[in-house]
Amino acid sequence: MKKAVMMLVLSCMIILAGCGSQPANGTGSASEPETTESNEAAKTTKTVKNPNGEEVVIPLKPQRIADLSGGTEELLLLGIEPIATANADYGNQSELSPTIKERMSKDAINLDWYAEPINIELVTAADPDLIILGATFNTEMYEQLSQIAPTIIIPHAYYEWRARFSFLAELFDEEEKMKQWIAGYDAAAMEWKEKLAPIIKDESFGMVETYPNNIVVYSTTGSAELIYKDLGLKRTEGIPDPEDWGGKQISLEGLSAINPDHMLLMENDENKMADSNVWNNITAVQKGNIYKISNVDNYNYSYTAIGRLELLNRVGQLILDHHKDS
Repeated sequence: MKKAVMMLVLSCMIILAGCGSQPANGTGSASEPETTESNEAAKTTKTVKNPNGEEVVIPLKPQRIADLSGGTEELLLLGIEPIATANADYGNQSELSPTIKERMSKDAINLDWYAEPINIELVTAADPDLIILGATFNTEMYEQLSQIAPTIIIPHAYYEWRARFSFLAELFDEEEKMKQWIAGYDAAAMEWKEKLAPIIKDESFGMVETYPNNIVVYSTTGSAELIYKDLGLKRTEGIPDPEDWGGKQISLEGLSAINPDHMLLMENDENKMADSNVWNNITAVQKGNIYKISNVDNYNYSYTAIGRLELLNRVGQLILDHHKDS
């Protein structure tokens, strides 16, 4: 009798155990598709936190990037070609910048220059799966852009091209390509530095950009960064402290306090400095040490990777050719 009771109890326990396991198995079956879906999403997307604090889920391998940041050159160097770009030619914004014109598909959409208001209808027409926005310009359009496609904001100003390059390389897991290109750029800068050292010696340099009503003197960004940091040339005394963007607007008379031995002149076609008595009394002018590019060249080449390398070679060659018979 005891044996029969014991067998009955064991049978009940087995049945109850089986019943108790059903909900667990059922729950596992129900959650399995959700887990698989989450895993698949994790393989194809990543989450990026924008400077505004918003987290954005973006594709790991976007196929249709609309770049509004000015970073198209860096994207191309990483092997990524946007379908729409705001790297337009500063002098003719109906065309792409000369630095990327031959590198981009003929079907690429020109969004105009990144430092001016972007036509959001053109962005919409591009049907992007990712939008890249800069930290300096058009940030008020972020909410509108986010309705079109996931939108990330590069947390660096337009003139911080190395930082932008590094951010994009990390974003798309292409750090090695970035490092190799930067190493090549730095090697080219060092080569020019060695070539120019015996010519410039310890003489000073200045960078001036002309406009019809004022003059801009650069001291930290763009062409000034190229001259003072990349080439290691001496900054002239008397340059006023720059504003956040790296330069300072001054009057024509203010040039008298800036008296370098050499000058990179970024001249506006409407404002020829040779007509100024103040200009003609500057040491660099009297010595004939003026190296000219246009202010269009300044904006097309100074603030982006491919452009900076082209400007480095151009300025280096200008100085070298100017002094080859000295």
